[in-house]
Amino acid sequence: MSQHSIESGYTSEEETFTFNKSEIIAADAKRFSKSFTIEEEIIKSANGIVYSGFDLSTGEAVIIKQIPKTCVSEYISMDGRQVPSEIYFQFKAAEASEAVVQPIDFFERKSSFVLVMEKVDNVTDLFDFVRQHGALSEEAALFIFKQVLEAVDEMKSAGISHRDIKDENILIDPETLQIFIIDFGCASVISDSSTPRGTPDYWAPEIFTNGVSSTESADSWALGALLYVLLTGTWKFENNRVIRNFIAEKHLRKEMRSIFDEIFHPSPEKRLSLSDMISLF
Repeated sequence: MSQHSIESGYTSEEETFTFNKSEIIAADAKRFSKSFTIEEEIIKSANGIVYSGFDLSTGEAVIIKQIPKTCVSEYISMDGRQVPSEIYFQFKAAEASEAVVQPIDFFERKSSFVLVMEKVDNVTDLFDFVRQHGALSEEAALFIFKQVLEAVDEMKSAGISHRDIKDENILIDPETLQIFIIDFGCASVISDSSTPRGTPDYWAPEIFTNGVSSTESADSWALGALLYVLLTGTWKFENNRVIRNFIAEKHLRKEMRSIFDEIFHPSPEKRLSLSDMISLF
């Protein structure tokens, strides 16, 4: 890392654009330097940079995500400040569900926002976990899935839809199989008619045909995709439909295969809802 990034704790070109008053930005910079320190860069993408770091007051490890203002499509008022919706929804979701990675604080810079979160030890993302282990037993898959299902339901009760439920946005402890949900960059309020967000491979078919979907229907479809990945180790979505892997499904119970018929029904009115899944599992 450059000397600048070590001293400042985060990188990015400083721009002239300022969303809040410069006094607030200056105060945030001072507050960050007194509270946290950066260790190293973990991930860099078009949507931001993630670092490991430490809380100077406790000595505990933290995760620090820098969100460029150029990537922010929506701001929401929180504690009298205008913040990216990602920050707002992660704080609100964490209040609703213990399965959400806990945010600690946020800061504004001239060209970005910085979100500080708890660091969960001994975890990998669910994508890598399934890639390593392949299709899981029904017992293990349902243990994992029911945690995600409960978290999505808790967020729904708080009026929040994650909008990007997938294996890459779920951390898992390989020993205990406890899960933690991350990345609220696509989150929104619950709505009966919402424009597309998230990852197209996991979109419900009506999003492609109608351009809109209820957030609950979209989340239910994504949950079904997640369960399918856990039980078969595969997922393929082409030409607006799921390409079922019937060879990988051979080891599944007949009842489970029938459930997937209902989860992936092309009509959202006939598809299993979130409450249906909670009753079943």
